[in-house]
Amino acid sequence: MEGLAPVAVLPAPEVSAVPPVPEVPLAGVNSPITSTTIMKTLFDFQFPGEFSEWTIWIYLVKAIVFLWIGSQAYVVLRKVSLSQQLAEKDNPAFAISYGGFIAALGVVIASVIQSPSPDDFTWGQELVSSIIWTAGSLVLLVGTLLVNDFVIFPNFKNRKEILEDRNAGLAVVEAASFLGTAILIRASLSEQIEPVDLGEPWLTLIYFVVGQVLFLLYSKVYPKAAGLDLHGELEKDNPAVGLAFGGSLLAFALLLGNAKMRYDALPTVVFLAFGYVIVLGLFRLVVHLIFSGKVSLSAELQKDRNWGLGLLEAVVSLIVAFIVIASI
Repeated sequence: MEGLAPVAVLPAPEVSAVPPVPEVPLAGVNSPITSTTIMKTLFDFQFPGEFSEWTIWIYLVKAIVFLWIGSQAYVVLRKVSLSQQLAEKDNPAFAISYGGFIAALGVVIASVIQSPSPDDFTWGQELVSSIIWTAGSLVLLVGTLLVNDFVIFPNFKNRKEILEDRNAGLAVVEAASFLGTAILIRASLSEQIEPVDLGEPWLTLIYFVVGQVLFLLYSKVYPKAAGLDLHGELEKDNPAVGLAFGGSLLAFALLLGNAKMRYDALPTVVFLAFGYVIVLGLFRLVVHLIFSGKVSLSAELQKDRNWGLGLLEAVVSLIVAFIVIASI
């Protein structure tokens, strides 16, 4: 436009540079880890929260109560006196069977406490749910006792064998079946794949039934594959056969429980169960080749009652189970 003077553009004022703020290292953050730091941390005392968390003591009391209830249930079903068998008669067979039952109940109690519960549950609701589930799991363990008596070993009376004949071999098998059932209950409450809603007890019941059926099938397959007269040798109070079969049964339960935690589909679990039977059978051959050599492993267990070889077979079976689980 004409008649307007040009506008002068003034230069921008110079801004002096702000000096950088020196970084102050924070204690414990990105600080170099030295041997002195490690030693200081190693000997620093931190008051454990376990002593101040009152809910832990509530669960401990609940566990003691259920252990007592479970003990009384075992005593009533077996029609036995604890003090008489443990203190007066010093019956090792009873101690093995009874100890296996109590240990299995302890596994179940801990598993119920660790199992997930709905997010909207208050602490009181969680405690009530935990009590109900522990009671139900105790009923399943008692059911295992009856399954042992009338299904897995129908040819003789377990009570007589353990209380009167002090049959340690049968007691080991019973203890293994108790612990195996507890492992399956624990697996059905696992949250590794999908949290199991505590409002669905039928799921645990289904896996209990499937587990007991597979236990029964394993008790039929194992003696045929191993060339053992399982019922006959256990009736003869053979501890070697009891150790070998009990350890193998417990290893099978560990593998079966791991399969359940990884897969929800029952056909897949059953398929893996048959695969695990083959794996355990193959490693039984390894025991034969390494430890017994040219001597028949079955003869050592049956004729010589070599409980050392029976124990080694049980240990190898458990090692195989742990390695398979760790490798998956």
